[in-house]
Amino acid sequence: MFSGDLLTEREAGSCPVEGGSVEWVEMTGEEPRQKNPLVPDSGRYWCYRCKAHDEKMSCLRCQASMFNPARVKPVMFVFLGITLVALLFALALWRDYEDYVAGCLGFAAFFGLIGFMKLYYMNLWWSWARLQKAKSPEQLEEEGRQYIVSFEKARK
Repeated sequence: MFSGDLLTEREAGSCPVEGGSVEWVEMTGEEPRQKNPLVPDSGRYWCYRCKAHDEKMSCLRCQASMFNPARVKPVMFVFLGITLVALLFALALWRDYEDYVAGCLGFAAFFGLIGFMKLYYMNLWWSWARLQKAKSPEQLEEEGRQYIVSFEKARK
């Protein structure tokens, strides 16, 4: 398929499909923060422990896993929908096909566990975003500055 010359000529970070390239981002936390981490933005990653946004998938402050609310929300609805359908199948099969009920309930339990876990984290984000939106822009700006300064002091 590929000759040895072709593989050695490729640059680090290049993508063989469609000639695009991949940009690798280090997770060192040395870059300065550009956006206020305390302003709700569903498109940015959010740390449920620090209650702040960041551009990375891992919180630079507490090293917790972060999630992107805009990406989690549709997946949450799919998992909860699958759970509901599996429960309805179990209910429909209850009398006539008892052997299949356990499988439907197990399927519902698996997808329900994941779906409700995602719902829990989304509820944390929704309540935080509601509290933040109730604050004035000046108050958010001041809190964001304090958050960044405390983060920079802790990092040094």
